[in-house]
Amino acid sequence: MANTVKAHRMPGTLKAAQFIITLEVAFGLVGLAIALAGFFSTFDWGVLPALIYAAGRVALLGWLLSRWSSRRKYLRWAIIAVHLLEVGATILDLVLFSTVTWNAVLGSHLLTWAVIVLLLLPSAGRWFSESRT
Repeated sequence: MANTVKAHRMPGTLKAAQFIITLEVAFGLVGLAIALAGFFSTFDWGVLPALIYAAGRVALLGWLLSRWSSRRKYLRWAIIAVHLLEVGATILDLVLFSTVTWNAVLGSHLLTWAVIVLLLLPSAGRWFSESRT
């Protein structure tokens, strides 16, 4: 007879974070498709860095989301880092163009901040540090 260990269920907060990240990837793909169509209709090369950033972010979040069930500690911190980099890139853009406002930093990234907070909760730390067996 095999010894089985019952793994704990994923907390609701992590299900919410997973759903938000799934929405970010889905809407990111839609936005990327629209931006690519716009780029290829005008060939405005100034848009290319933004397209590369958007494609890289969507690809990285999609890959991290596909690894969710591995429950590794680095995965949690990598997702937090990607979201913090997104906020940091936005703040850098706002600072360079002198348009920093609270609404631009907090309001437009409400889902990003929600993922960061949900993944920093103790329940997320416990779930990601446990073995999945």
